[in-house]
Amino acid sequence: GYQSADANAMGCVYIAGGTCQAAFDKAIKMKIITCEVCLSATHDISIMSIGGKRFIALEHAPHPSWHLMSARDPKAVRIFKETMCTLNGMRLWCAGRNDISACVDEALGDLAQVTTARATARTFVTELLYGRPTGRFLKKHAHLRFMDAHVPEVQSLLRKWHGRSVLHSILTCGRLYTDLVSHDPALERWYGELGDKFVT
Repeated sequence: GYQSADANAMGCVYIAGGTCQAAFDKAIKMKIITCEVCLSATHDISIMSIGGKRFIALEHAPHPSWHLMSARDPKAVRIFKETMCTLNGMRLWCAGRNDISACVDEALGDLAQVTTARATARTFVTELLYGRPTGRFLKKHAHLRFMDAHVPEVQSLLRKWHGRSVLHSILTCGRLYTDLVSHDPALERWYGELGDKFVT
């Protein structure tokens, strides 16, 4: 977390990784923490409060060690950088700026466009998975927030595998979702051999 030198300023809290997010969700369910208002659905930033103390929280973000545990996979490194930039944008907002989205976009710089496009594409994925374009994933599918579903080639593959009724199996198998394009030839080969018995 981050706390301004100004004692009256709101602190920034980074809910880092799945374990922390699960504990945070449970605290909200138990009414230990209250979600007051969502400032940005695109970036999962909300104002929360606990014991009369208000803070701004970034939710559903990966743990900062993820990019190291994945041997500095380029995608994981990029998402780590996006997360750190988002936190910097939150600090700008806490310092007295008015528009949280403008603060985050400023901090993201060149990454702002792709970050927003990926967030917008979540509605496309939730429509395929759940039949509802909410852009909100079930907890067990939270990792799909970072899939590059805004890329036309990826969208085409998602439609193809959805049409074959095996999309859910593919997206919940390891890290296939991080690079559907490169994995598609192998998936096609196995699907051709197994047909209706295809599972990942």
